[in-house]
Amino acid sequence: MAEITYDKFDLGLDLRKGPSVSDANRLRVLQNAYVNTGHTLTKRPAAVKVATLEAGTKGLRPALGVLNTFYENGTIVHANPLFVANKVPHPTLSQSVVRAHFCLPFLGFLYAVVEYADGSVWHHYLDGTSPTRITDPNCPQTKAVSLSASKIWAAGAGEGSTVRFSAAGNPRNWTGVTDAGFISPGIQQDGSQVVTALGQYQNKLGIFFKDGAQMWTVDQNPTNNALFQRIYGVGCPFPRTPAAFSTDIFFASAMGVRSLTIAAFTSNMQDVDVGSPIDTLVVPTLTGTPIGAYVPGLGQYWLAVGTTIWVFTFSRTSKISAWSQYIFPFTVDDFAPLNQFLYLRSGDAVYRLDPTQFTDDGVTVSVLIEMPYLDLKLGGHMKQIYAVDAVVQGTCTLALRFDPRDPTKITDTVTLSSDTRPGPIIPLEVMAEEVAPVFTHAAGEAFKLDWLKIYYNDLGISGGP
Repeated sequence: MAEITYDKFDLGLDLRKGPSVSDANRLRVLQNAYVNTGHTLTKRPAAVKVATLEAGTKGLRPALGVLNTFYENGTIVHANPLFVANKVPHPTLSQSVVRAHFCLPFLGFLYAVVEYADGSVWHHYLDGTSPTRITDPNCPQTKAVSLSASKIWAAGAGEGSTVRFSAAGNPRNWTGVTDAGFISPGIQQDGSQVVTALGQYQNKLGIFFKDGAQMWTVDQNPTNNALFQRIYGVGCPFPRTPAAFSTDIFFASAMGVRSLTIAAFTSNMQDVDVGSPIDTLVVPTLTGTPIGAYVPGLGQYWLAVGTTIWVFTFSRTSKISAWSQYIFPFTVDDFAPLNQFLYLRSGDAVYRLDPTQFTDDGVTVSVLIEMPYLDLKLGGHMKQIYAVDAVVQGTCTLALRFDPRDPTKITDTVTLSSDTRPGPIIPLEVMAEEVAPVFTHAAGEAFKLDWLKIYYNDLGISGGP
């Protein structure tokens, strides 16, 4: 009789190797759970509905201590004081708001970038001035926007290779002689020269193209604006995905999630293929308008596409850099962190993530975890697996895939609950060279996977005498 224990799942989702040659701590499937600081797997928080908003608004952006929504015409007041509806009229008063691309407080007022049903984009500064929209002809009215050095920065209009900036402390002035103007990062690009996204990182402005990026040092005095470094080969065509995270900027590229980071001791910017473990999963989903954000209360970067959230969990002290996939029973139109909580909007419904709840507004949060094929450290040997033990919180089922060439070949399931070690071992029989454990949890309760032990007999080299 032999046994082997698996108690670290610290690398999360990783599909870079095939299922029969991957390491035990690199998972093939990790749905609705994440790697915690103990290197075990925990069920994600559930989405609890907190409000059904009055019809007519779009967006969900945190600023000035509340969650902001936007509408085009009439008067809308949210009954729940956590939400504030902001009127942002279209020039013709006939186009409804479809999306809020940017919203940040600027000198105590909101600066918002809003897209309308006719496809137009307008910048608004809600300082009590009428009209709220920026009327300066040099404001490019584009989606890619950032706030840095007390100025608003926006990608040039049309097929522009420029980035324009407002006057310091005056976001309505984009024509000032001394401190408003533009920079021309596109002329220093070898590939595409069209600016597609902007992101802020410490005192640097990240400027993205489809196939490259630049970091600029920016200042209230335009004469101090200067190119810091060019980064080749990775770009960002999705303007709502860049987010400062730890010492990086995370963003979605055509190749998957990537990041820019300052290399230690050199102050050089480098691109990092942080999302490469799940590129094959993420790239096919990158359609429409993906949304990215750093979620400070959870220490995670979220990339939302439809009903799916790709989640990167990072902890420097616990040495965690792990991906997982969250699936919700509704389309995530927007999400916003506020006061250490995360809120999600779907249509007019708004939900708050709550780790003490275990259903998404009554819909069970189902967890699926699949490990790679394990040879139990005896490659090429046939094994008679006859039992398992596990330490879990909550209840789950376990089955074993036993042929990497045919994933439909799987054992019957056994039920695991709590700590199985004090009692008899749990019978689970199969003869195979490799097995891939598959855990399924589908109950309205907390769930955590800490530990798995497999009991087996070594039958010797497969096909041998």
